[in-house]
Amino acid sequence: MTKKKTKKTSPKTQKPGPKRNKKAATRDKILEAAKKVFSEHPYSSASIRMVGSAAGIDHPLISYYFPTKADLFEALVDEISETYYHANTAWFEGLEALGLSPGLSLYIDRMLDFISEHSETLRIVALNLVQPEESEVIPAYRQMQRLTVRNIETFRKVSALRTSTREVRMFTESFNALVINYLGAASYYAGILDMKPGGPAYRRWVKETLMALFLPQLRQLIRGETHSPS
Repeated sequence: MTKKKTKKTSPKTQKPGPKRNKKAATRDKILEAAKKVFSEHPYSSASIRMVGSAAGIDHPLISYYFPTKADLFEALVDEISETYYHANTAWFEGLEALGLSPGLSLYIDRMLDFISEHSETLRIVALNLVQPEESEVIPAYRQMQRLTVRNIETFRKVSALRTSTREVRMFTESFNALVINYLGAASYYAGILDMKPGGPAYRRWVKETLMALFLPQLRQLIRGETHSPS
């Protein structure tokens, strides 16, 4: 008597159930609320209670997803850093077919469009940029620094430069510093100029300033010109 062979079936891929979807939605809701809170308050003064209030969630529930404020802030910075990094990479697309001036102009336009839709990103960085030397470094501070480093690497890869890493760092870090200040602290600088932070006049001023300062430097980088320290 022979045994019937049982047909083996491959396990089906489990689809996310309602419970899992609800957890993911709750986590996203917490992160979205955290983005708002941390863009209005520095890490030291923001609280889990504030995030719970902004999300409409009992703040003790947040600890199920993020046990501490540090865990929540690190997760948030990781998310916004990845979003900004991939967006920055996309801003370079097609620029090689343009001249330096129209290429830089288009890059800045793309950046400004992104920031207008994700204004919290640079405000979070600007609020937490300065760290007292005596105090402990806040969570995710290193992640914010790594974002700048990654953007420098992207710039080197997509541009045909014949100059040193030092010159590239001077260019990109100076550019990033002004962008963080002009856009992350837009209320301050627009107030000095008697403009609205999100208005077209201030956007024009930021773009014209960046073009005036960095287009000559970019030309020098492309030509391989360097400046020896005096």
